[in-house]
Amino acid sequence: MEENLRQLGRDHLDVVNLRIVGTDSIAERFGALADLRAAGLIRHLGLSNICPHHLAEAQAVAPVVCVQNMHGIGASPQQKEFLRTCGNQGVAFVPFYSIAGTGRTAGATTDDTTEVHAIARAHGASAAQIRLAWTLHQGPHVLAIPSTGNPDHLSQNVAAGAVDLSEDELTVLDSRHRETA
Repeated sequence: MEENLRQLGRDHLDVVNLRIVGTDSIAERFGALADLRAAGLIRHLGLSNICPHHLAEAQAVAPVVCVQNMHGIGASPQQKEFLRTCGNQGVAFVPFYSIAGTGRTAGATTDDTTEVHAIARAHGASAAQIRLAWTLHQGPHVLAIPSTGNPDHLSQNVAAGAVDLSEDELTVLDSRHRETA
């Protein structure tokens, strides 16, 4: 860790997320990060790719400032409930694949419905921008992290933040949860 900090020219890291694969206990691994936090090498701790029980387990060890999980239009009701739980606990929720949807790492949005495209046309936006705008409307604790490969894509992502979806449009997009759950 010290070598990484030296190479970065830093005396601490602001946030470190523990990425989880599976459902096993995380107490030992999160505890190791908590020790680094106590030593002043990490300022805040987060979790990535977790189940709800992991959040409670980690919070028993040290404060958690953020959860980074997959979430977007079409996510299950359980995922949406977990997003709300994070907000109620003051934990930032940082969704990944919010634009790609089921295409995930390929970046595809093959499951966009006619409703998503209609809302996009009404706003003069792309379906990806509507997906990102919907994500940002999920709560003030939601921080989107869409990837980008070029300045034009970055501009499109930033412009999605200005898309003001109506309550009716949000209801239509939220209904995708019930259809795919």
